Amino acid sequence: MDIEPLLSDSFAYAQEALVGKWTRWAIFILLALPLSLIQFVFDPKKISDGGKFNWEAIPWGQIAFLALLGILLSFFISGYMVRIYRGTKPAPDFTGWTELFVDGVKLAVVWILWVLPLFVILAVGAALAFAFFVASPGAAPNWSILGIVVLLLLVEFVLFVFVVLFAILGVVRFARTGSIREGIHASAILTTIRNIGWVSYLIALIVFAVVCVVYAIITAILSFIPYIGWVLVMIVAPFFSIVMARYFTLVYDHGEEKALPSTVPPEVPPVVPLDPTPAPGI
Repeated sequence: MDIEPLLSDSFAYAQEALVGKWTRWAIFILLALPLSLIQFVFDPKKISDGGKFNWEAIPWGQIAFLALLGILLSFFISGYMVRIYRGTKPAPDFTGWTELFVDGVKLAVVWILWVLPLFVILAVGAALAFAFFVASPGAAPNWSILGIVVLLLLVEFVLFVFVVLFAILGVVRFARTGSIREGIHASAILTTIRNIGWVSYLIALIVFAVVCVVYAIITAILSFIPYIGWVLVMIVAPFFSIVMARYFTLVYDHGEEKALPSTVPPEVPPVVPLDPTPAPGI
């Protein structure tokens, strides 16, 4: 699998989706606006005065409202990503809002099912670590608890790698099949990875990780621009989201194409016509 054409196609796809389609780009920004506005509803200087933290200065109601609204609107963006995962080309419009919302909710469920074990193991490890380091400071340390915590950290790391490898293709599989169960069907996803090739798939992930680092650096630089930095970050974010969705759509398609049976018919030997001339003596 050649990575360069995948990146070129993904960037061209995002460019076609947004450049000149200013209404579509504005919809992306408006849907992400509530979560971005949370940073402006409180003053950090009033909340933290020296070494004292003032919980009463936090406007919990406004934060909760913007967070809830932002989560609800984010389902429309997720639903749009589902349409990209389905291989829609050219890039789709924001139409069928009910379908967008439902697909976005389903996509969120798929992600939750993938990461839920990570949070469960992390919560158990945090509880045991609290019991070891904080709960009984004067008591003799229970080294068996510390051993369990270390073991859980190792399990967490292995599971995290597994989730990264499988969940990315799982969400694309969900979009193609429309089934949440298929989105977490590990054995079917493993087959797709094998069709892609483990080395090719890992290279694709590493390349995209580099793209993510570049994107993080760009957004960090933009965020430091006074007054308009956060707006510039919101403008750039949809482009990256579309590039990401298209890139892994193409990676998934590469595995599915290899899984298709050959459509070339088997070679048939030519038919030799019979000689109509009767043999001598007949």
